[in-house]
Amino acid sequence: MYTFFRSVRLGPGSVQEQMAWSVSMTEKVNQISETTFTLWTPFMSPGINRLIWLTFVDDLATLEATGDKLMTDSGYHMLLEQAVRYSSGDPIDDGLLNVVHNNGFDPSKPPAYIAEIEALARPGAGTRAVEVGIELAQRGQQLSGAPSTFSVGATGRYGYCAWHSGFTSITELQRANEKVNTDAKFAELVDKSVKDVFEQGAQNIYRRIA
Repeated sequence: MYTFFRSVRLGPGSVQEQMAWSVSMTEKVNQISETTFTLWTPFMSPGINRLIWLTFVDDLATLEATGDKLMTDSGYHMLLEQAVRYSSGDPIDDGLLNVVHNNGFDPSKPPAYIAEIEALARPGAGTRAVEVGIELAQRGQQLSGAPSTFSVGATGRYGYCAWHSGFTSITELQRANEKVNTDAKFAELVDKSVKDVFEQGAQNIYRRIA
């Protein structure tokens, strides 16, 4: 399974108009796409005013077919033209992740929040990074009870790895984080396993808009 995402940074302007446009864009894409796209934004995390469209596919040919259909749809092009009014002018970024381990995450039932931890595998530690990444995902899921995934980058920064967990509410996310962060055995596992494997870690929370 692959995760595809496209992100754009909004500029100054009417938040109400920007949100209405982003929801309309999501609805238009979902009218055409063979997979369902959801719309997200960072929550108490870097990248405020950023929008992320996200979908899951089993094969890349599905993404290609969706892109080809969108390029011939006049309604989609009209929404792209409107985007000029709302975008900050920063580059639009696409990304592709290869989901190598899935702990009960159901793409057909998108959560309200996603907690993300990302890191880069050290040079020469790619195989070990996948092994450790899966182990940490399993142990973290046992503690939090949240559906989760471990993925590696298929595009973008080489050696990119990410853990994602889904939650139905911010309260559920908070309780899970507190449980994981106060578990001494999990902390010991992290300290022991990641020091020679990963570097440049970061954490983010995303909230679903549509």
